Amino acid sequence: MTTSLRQLVQENLDPDNPAHRDPDFIQEVVWPLLRHVGTYYFRIESRGTENLPKQGEPFIVVGNHSGGPILPDVWLTAAYWWDVFGIEVPAYAMVHDLVFRVPVLRNILIKAGALRASRSNAAKVLEMGGTVLVYPGGAEEAQRSFWRRNQIDFRGRTGFIELALQYGVPILPVVNVGAHEVYFTLFSSRLLAQITGLTRLTGVKTLPLNIGLPWGVWLTGFLPYIPLPSKIVFDVGKPVYLPKDPELAKNRSFVREVYFEITRTMQKMLDELARERRFPVLG
Repeated sequence: MTTSLRQLVQENLDPDNPAHRDPDFIQEVVWPLLRHVGTYYFRIESRGTENLPKQGEPFIVVGNHSGGPILPDVWLTAAYWWDVFGIEVPAYAMVHDLVFRVPVLRNILIKAGALRASRSNAAKVLEMGGTVLVYPGGAEEAQRSFWRRNQIDFRGRTGFIELALQYGVPILPVVNVGAHEVYFTLFSSRLLAQITGLTRLTGVKTLPLNIGLPWGVWLTGFLPYIPLPSKIVFDVGKPVYLPKDPELAKNRSFVREVYFEITRTMQKMLDELARERRFPVLG
């Protein structure tokens, strides 16, 4: 194995440096594990493969965010790209800064292609001709209540559209159903996050109350948990092609128009998947 446990413990990798992505580590450790978990535990189903851009073409993948801190949607999506395009194609996921404070996990994620979520890091990936996976809804969408699990909630964030206009790359919408059923979030409170100081300490703006394994009931999205074996279905939409026009990226009316079109399309895709789902978790 190229990367030893000692390296994972001792290294202090930079979450803002794309060069720390390690294809050998992905090939030997991460990809086989995710393929096994995705196939046999989450019973992954993928649709819309015909809509993928050509191999070697940089693009931005935008998805609905689900599953809390383990984030099965992020890494199962990454495994899907590796299956389709191969591991050598530079693909990166934008991840909340908080996870990089956890020793060992920090290095594992960075080697697998995680970067600190920021516009500058996404720009680095596009400049090197890579694929960048973004979740504009962030932690708030990932920790929304179970009753809102099939709602797109990007909270008006348009940075991914501005990046697409700046670099002239397509936006690929990808939705999933099932990833927010790995536990049940009874409610998620912005007020509690502020009162408890969670927002000030971590930057996370909502505090969820969850039911799941092995704890039964717990607060916050930071406690490690065992995800329920929820069947997860992904759907890849048609790419949205925008011109390379940095000036147009400053036009708020145009950007908002594109934002509403993309979110409407993604909500329609998600609604179709949700209608086919008979039972939570079981699929």
